[in-house]
Amino acid sequence: MAGMELLSDQGFRVDGRKPNELRRIQCRMGVFSQADGSAYIEQGNTKVLAAVYGPHEVRGSKSKAIHDQALINCQYSMAVFSTGERRRRPRGDKKSVEMTLHLKQTFEAAILTHLYPRSQIDIFIEVSAFSLLQTWLETEGSTGTSNKIFTLTFAFYN
Repeated sequence: MAGMELLSDQGFRVDGRKPNELRRIQCRMGVFSQADGSAYIEQGNTKVLAAVYGPHEVRGSKSKAIHDQALINCQYSMAVFSTGERRRRPRGDKKSVEMTLHLKQTFEAAILTHLYPRSQIDIFIEVSAFSLLQTWLETEGSTGTSNKIFTLTFAFYN
């Protein structure tokens, strides 16, 4: 296999998979006993943890409470060791803020927030391993976003 070819002469990828073969997927629910719901998903070298707390009373300023629906609070982060850059990102960096916003909008649309008025649901997502993660995170509408939503769906289901 020379240079950046995707397939060997025998027709296999570098990791030994056939061209149409997906990476192995592993999912577990209930990984955090303190959370109301939690999940772990792994596909290849990409590992994502999600925890959901709530619905519960709104924390902090009561003025944040929405009288007819739940407030969705999302926090997304990538472990420092999970990126190829190996540098600490400041809290609130552009990529994290953008991903947090996308996830929050997705779950505001998916959760029946009207069933939980004046309450709060907290969602925490931690990416803890790197594979093709940069592409996975930076491409809108990619399967990466679907994987995160899939992980969070498991966390809510749990």
